[in-house]
Amino acid sequence: MAADGTRDTDADVITSGREPRRRPGRPGRLVWLLVVAETVVLAVSVGFALHERTESAGLPRGRPPAASAASSPMPELTSVALRLPAAGGVSGTVVITAAALPGAGLAQFTVSAVITGATPDTFYDLIGDDCSTVGPLGDHVWATGFTSAAGSGDLTGYSWTGAVTDYYWLALDPSPVGRPPGLHGQFADGQAAPFPAGQAPCAPSP
Repeated sequence: MAADGTRDTDADVITSGREPRRRPGRPGRLVWLLVVAETVVLAVSVGFALHERTESAGLPRGRPPAASAASSPMPELTSVALRLPAAGGVSGTVVITAAALPGAGLAQFTVSAVITGATPDTFYDLIGDDCSTVGPLGDHVWATGFTSAAGSGDLTGYSWTGAVTDYYWLALDPSPVGRPPGLHGQFADGQAAPFPAGQAPCAPSP
């Protein structure tokens, strides 16, 4: 993660790793487990980036840890749970967690979900893209998972790096409608709002 606020000119979003799938659990409890787990992962990632930046700056190795910690800013963490707009009887909750250094232009974020009422024994993805991308299809898989025989499951997200001011979107795939509803917003800032079925993902909500 570029902690100095500079922006990657070659790509708006860069994947930085994947997490293993987990078995479906109780939706209410799992939402909070996702919030806690994602917050810890992002905090560790940003802390590691801070450490690497400090080492590359050539600070004396003999400096006491307390002095180094006092001079390093703490990352700002944001986590929000939102209703997943879906279709065909599917319902769920999306969890967006973001972490960034104060004033930085880039942040790390994850997007995960818990769904119910889906087709049993089926792989589902949260797909989407950057709103600056012209293509109509989502080139990014924010999260993926496999539903149980009861049609419930959790879609585990990956860690991404993106511009805090950029707008992104997501929708559930597969979907029974051609242009499904979903969420769009500044994911790297922990913000999102729903958009209805049939509407372009990045169009302003009416």
